[in-house]
Amino acid sequence: MDRLLRGLDADKAIRVVTAVTTGLVREAARRHGLRGAAAVLLGRGLTAGCLLTTLTKRDDERVRIAMHADGPLGRVLVDAHGDGRVRGCFLTERASKVHVHVEPGRASVGSMVGSGQITVTRDLGLENTYQGVVALRSGELDEDLERYLSDSEQLPSVLRCHVVVDPDGEVVRAAGVLAQTFPGSEPERLDRLREALGSEGFVDVLRHDRSPAELMGFALGGEDFHTMEEPTTLRFACECGPQRALAVVSTLGAEDIDALADERGGTDVRCNYCGDSYALTAAELRELAEQLREQRS
Repeated sequence: MDRLLRGLDADKAIRVVTAVTTGLVREAARRHGLRGAAAVLLGRGLTAGCLLTTLTKRDDERVRIAMHADGPLGRVLVDAHGDGRVRGCFLTERASKVHVHVEPGRASVGSMVGSGQITVTRDLGLENTYQGVVALRSGELDEDLERYLSDSEQLPSVLRCHVVVDPDGEVVRAAGVLAQTFPGSEPERLDRLREALGSEGFVDVLRHDRSPAELMGFALGGEDFHTMEEPTTLRFACECGPQRALAVVSTLGAEDIDALADERGGTDVRCNYCGDSYALTAAELRELAEQLREQRS
C-alpha cells in the first residue's frame, strides 16, 4: 500500500518526508495509457504533489501543480490533497501516444518537456490561495520544483522523485523524498542528502520494494531519525461523477444543451484527470437546460 511518512533527523534540524507511490502511479499510467518517459514524468508529478501537501499539517491542504511547456510532454496537471488523495493527467492527448524508451537509472525526460514554466497553487482551506511560478530550467519536474521551494518559498530543500520502469516502459516502482532545513539551521546540512538522492544509489534502492521508513533511513545515510506521526495512506482518487459531468455541460448554455439532446440523443463527458466517462441522456440534458432557463428568468 502506498504511504507517506514524516520525520526528523537525529538532531531535529532537517525535516524529511518520504512517499512510496508505486500503486497510484501505476493506476494513473493505466488509466491514461502511458508508458516509458510519459509514465515517468506524470509519476514524478503525482509523487511531488503528495510530498508538497505536507508543507503544513492541515488535512484539507490542496496543492495543484500545472506545468505548461512546448514539448510533447510539456503540459501536466496534478491535484493533491493533504489526506492522501491525488490525481493527475497530461493536458494533451498526444502524450498517451509518446512511448519513448528510457534507460535504466535516473531517466532524463527534460528534452521532451521543452521550455515553459510551472505554476504551484496552494489552497489551505481558507479564503485565499497562494500561487507561485518558476521557469523550467532542466525540464525534470522534481528538480524544477525543488528550485521553486528554495527560490519562491525561501525553503532550502531537496526534492527527488523516481519512477522505475521495466524494458516495456511499465511502472515497476515509484517513490519520492522531500528534505528541508528548519529556520536557523545551516542549509549546508542538505548537501549530503542531495548527493545521496541525486545519485544512482536512490534508483538502486528502488530495485526492491521499500517502506517509507527505509527510504528515510537511506536519505539520512543510515542515521537515526524520529517519525512525527503515523504514515498517511496515499491513493489515486478523482472527484468526478455524474453531477460534475452535468456541471461541465451547463457551461454550454440552455440552447446548446437542447441541441445536444435533439441531435445526438445525449452525450458523454470524459474526465481528463482519471479518464472515466459519464453518459448523459437526452432527458437529463433537457432537464438541465430547463433549470438553466429558470435560473436566468
